[in-house]
Amino acid sequence: MTKTKKIISALLATLAISATACASEFAPSEQIQVLARTVNHGQEGGWFVRPENDANWDRWFYAVTDLDHDGRLEIFKAKSGGEGIAPELRCEELNDKCDARTWGLFLVGGSDVPNIMSSEAASMPMMYYEQSNNIYHYVFISSKEEDWDDWDFTNTKVALTLHGDLTVEELAFMRVKMAEPGSDMATRKFFLPAWLKTEAESGETGMPEEIDVQRYADIELARFGVVGGHEAQISWRRAEEIQELIGLAKLPLVLENSYKAFLNGGQYY
Repeated sequence: MTKTKKIISALLATLAISATACASEFAPSEQIQVLARTVNHGQEGGWFVRPENDANWDRWFYAVTDLDHDGRLEIFKAKSGGEGIAPELRCEELNDKCDARTWGLFLVGGSDVPNIMSSEAASMPMMYYEQSNNIYHYVFISSKEEDWDDWDFTNTKVALTLHGDLTVEELAFMRVKMAEPGSDMATRKFFLPAWLKTEAESGETGMPEEIDVQRYADIELARFGVVGGHEAQISWRRAEEIQELIGLAKLPLVLENSYKAFLNGGQYY
């Protein structure tokens, strides 16, 4: 099957920003000032999800990143799912003129929006650099509790790739049954996504293909042709923390520290 990209949403958000730093020409520190000024105003009311716009606003997390390493910073936003609340993702990147943010979310095949805040990989995803295409892939784990007898939870490897828009692709998943009392042996099985063998937009769900643990471990190599990877660092800030800093001089510093963490030390001046 030829994989296709399913468009979830796309937006060109024009902000009411004075003509200052151009993201492709000015230092990240100046771009951070722009992000700090537009936290709560401009198109869509700014990039911060306000309580009046989302009853579950406090489930959002924010980080400053440069996922595609093009010099234009992003506000990377993730909403933690659970308790009947769907997870959400959004990566808003400053444009070349630094007077707008653009974003789009694409699901590959039958991939779902992952709950990336459900595991430690939210702050330390594995990054794989596909040199032939100059693309960076970030592999997160989306964990979900199961409510049926055979399995207790499912961990799904999900690749997020910012290439114009944020692309989401499920790579493989592991189902786990925890050990019974008195035993230290949990049951694990590994699978490829069911949608891989279905036609795009057919509405069919398909059946997941069981694979061995080695194929699961090497799924990034099989998919992207990349040998090895290394841990990236994403420094998330809770919604409550951002809300308390809106309008204060400390907000740019918090955003800057988030970006420095992404750069693993941040010697970018």
